[in-house]
Amino acid sequence: MHIWEKLRKTPKEGAEDLVAAYSRRLYKFAYRLCGDASQSEDLAIRTLARAVRANGDFESEQAYFTFLCAILVNLHRDDMRLKAANALNFMEEPPEVEDERPDPAAMMAAKSDAEVVRLAIARLTPILHETVVLRYYSALSVADIAEALAIPEGTVKFRLSEARRKIREFLTQRKGGFAR
Repeated sequence: MHIWEKLRKTPKEGAEDLVAAYSRRLYKFAYRLCGDASQSEDLAIRTLARAVRANGDFESEQAYFTFLCAILVNLHRDDMRLKAANALNFMEEPPEVEDERPDPAAMMAAKSDAEVVRLAIARLTPILHETVVLRYYSALSVADIAEALAIPEGTVKFRLSEARRKIREFLTQRKGGFAR
């Protein structure tokens, strides 16, 4: 019996199975999305709670993890909007603009290509970042990502292509360029 079916028949046992099956995977996905352990745990818990409440909306032919990812992404977006709406700025003088070029010292401090790539991914726009995380860290197909984000597959492919281009640009800006 699938988890969503068990949730409908025996909600308590279904919820326990849901947490056991998906909490760790959702936490990892949330952490890749926001980079904060506490916020990731909160997102994973809220995703599971919302999945229990929205279980009647689930269509069984759809991949369940994709359904959960869609919930998590929407919760993360809501958090980002709320954070932006509540941000207060009391500066009297405009801030100094930081140099966005890679710092050579930071580049030399990078311990591996993987760390440099993670840094490049972190610099992507939120939309590109969530698409990359869904594809490469959660191993969802283009079709599953399209379904999770409620966008056409062509848009997913474009976002992935754009993200790869921006990552390549970032890597080539670094001394010695890691881009291949």
